[in-house]
Amino acid sequence: MTTAASEQMRPVTDLLGRMVRTEGVLGAAVAVVARGQLVLEHYTGLAAPRMTADSDTLWPLASISKLYTAAMIVKLIEQGELTLSTRIETVLPRMKGESREKVTLRQLLTHTSGLIYESPVMPELMTKQTPLREIVDDAYDRQLVYAPGTDQIYSDLGYALAGRTAATATQSDFVDLVRDLVLEPCGLTNTYMPPPAEVASRIAYVNGAFAEGTPGAMYNSDYARNLAHPAFGTIATLRDLIGFGLYFTPYSPHQLLSAAALRSMVSDQTGGDFPGERVAKPQGVIHPWGLGFMIKARAGTPEFVSPESFGHAGASGCILWIDPIQDVVIAFVSNRHYNLDPDGFFTRLDRVINVVMSSLTRR
Repeated sequence: MTTAASEQMRPVTDLLGRMVRTEGVLGAAVAVVARGQLVLEHYTGLAAPRMTADSDTLWPLASISKLYTAAMIVKLIEQGELTLSTRIETVLPRMKGESREKVTLRQLLTHTSGLIYESPVMPELMTKQTPLREIVDDAYDRQLVYAPGTDQIYSDLGYALAGRTAATATQSDFVDLVRDLVLEPCGLTNTYMPPPAEVASRIAYVNGAFAEGTPGAMYNSDYARNLAHPAFGTIATLRDLIGFGLYFTPYSPHQLLSAAALRSMVSDQTGGDFPGERVAKPQGVIHPWGLGFMIKARAGTPEFVSPESFGHAGASGCILWIDPIQDVVIAFVSNRHYNLDPDGFFTRLDRVINVVMSSLTRR
């Protein structure tokens, strides 16, 4: 399916067709909003065996899920329940020892806490259908890779801990918080964390995911979907995904966040909590990161977008990107996992962004 797009966007649909025909991508879809108007919505290939990708398909969003978790936490900050400088140990007393007590909520959301990416035996944990509680408990015992605030390692575990912090601080369930503070206010009726059983037949199958072929397969099993993991548990239609992206533009149907909160989500938050608080100078390159959002800034990728742009990718084969200078929102989804093609994965996402941006800006 393709919207009534002009020939201007033909290179984008052609690119997705080539990916499905020649690159092992079974199914893919892209939506583009420019200056507040939908200019392209296109689906191609199979979302799952014997299931054509279309507007009803629900796509596992992998790490784009972090944006929904971050938006929920920012809503709690607006309500005075938390602050970015909240030390996790004050909410979760087990978070202490070896500098863990210095970890703040800001550091969890910007991947500067010192926590590892996730358990090195995550595939085994998924295969065993380990409860989320036990997966997150790893944060209490796992040695920090560096002193909080001095370096940056992308961390699913950090976002899982942030989700637990929010739930514990408010004496609420994480799933309820995301639904009540983000999904329902945004009218995202085809976004789930976790999905109910009745929509299971609409969910795309992610090829190459952790624990594939087992009852614990990430994204593909009832167990994994019901984890509602704060770092990778969201599932949504393409339309809902790009609709969520619009809430971070002037074209949102209504205001989800205050202007101050929105600005914080898309501004660099990787500095120290207070002047001079860092225990050591940064050890490595700390990339500009907002609250949930990666900020383009000086990064080499994505390529044809403004330095002020922001977004997030997901290992299931998806990306949401917002360029406020070019006035564009791009949502791309597919079902070929990073594990199957580590060298070509991010290049594929860059190619989609590049061709969209070049098509839109060509005279």
